[in-house]
Amino acid sequence: MAQPANDDEITLVIDRSVAVVLFEFLSRTVDDADGEALTDFIEDEAEIPALWALLAGLESVLTEPMAEDYERRVIAAREAVMKRFGGAFSDKDD
Repeated sequence: MAQPANDDEITLVIDRSVAVVLFEFLSRTVDDADGEALTDFIEDEAEIPALWALLAGLESVLTEPMAEDYERRVIAAREAVMKRFGGAFSDKDD
């Protein structure tokens, strides 16, 4: 018999490359110094713990952060994301 769904939880399906890029970003900005890097961008103090929860969720499903070649995997993931979605600043003139 299937377990009833918990209304307090959701399932999010994202590309592995996106997950790795998000993990790296959150590790740098939210995990370091308790999110101080984001203090100019948060509207409510609950946003930092929510981002910690997202980081923990990514950490629980990704194997890349523990890999010896983690940096190379992050670079590859960033390239895959850029190829698939383009960049936020790609259209800006230099």
